[in-house]
Amino acid sequence: MIRAAILDVDGVLTYFRSAWQHLHRVLGTDEWASINRDAYKAGLINYRDWALVDALLWMGVPRSWIEIPITLRRGALELLKFLRERDVSIIAVSGGLNYTGIPIRDYVNYFISNELIFDNGALISVKVNVENKEIIDELIRELRLDWDYVMAVGDSDMDLPMLRRARYSIAYNPVNEEVANAARIVVNSNTLYPIIDIARAILGK
Repeated sequence: MIRAAILDVDGVLTYFRSAWQHLHRVLGTDEWASINRDAYKAGLINYRDWALVDALLWMGVPRSWIEIPITLRRGALELLKFLRERDVSIIAVSGGLNYTGIPIRDYVNYFISNELIFDNGALISVKVNVENKEIIDELIRELRLDWDYVMAVGDSDMDLPMLRRARYSIAYNPVNEEVANAARIVVNSNTLYPIIDIARAILGK
């Protein structure tokens, strides 16, 4: 039985693996962003400092340029609707940015991500809410849920905590062997229809 489903957004519900990099490509700032990424990977700045300097590359950009339309992966909305129709609480979590929540906000119970801050219609900063996905453990406790009744779907190292704890853990197109080994089930597919089939088998309907 599944009472809650934790779904990673970037790379699972979307085709792109990073909302940060996707937006950099759209706005033409990816070259500058690579300097920030290298500094973070080298340990010269921490995650919060990296997020701030990265978002500063978009300082003053209109909100309409930031909240760009995105294409959800095939089967994404069908998966969300399937779970909601069966009274499964849906927690969408992203180490990316809150613009990815726009096309799914009517289908999920909770959406957790880093938040771009706007003033007078222009970007001014970022609020880091998801430095790592251990934040999910806090929400699970608040909702008084048991990990034995949780399905988790993720693809990256950031998803390891929830994949290791959830009884029904699915590594979806995992980025490496460690992520694959952390899950009970590994799915490699360009669509999310196999996840619907798995959820249907678990729920028995």
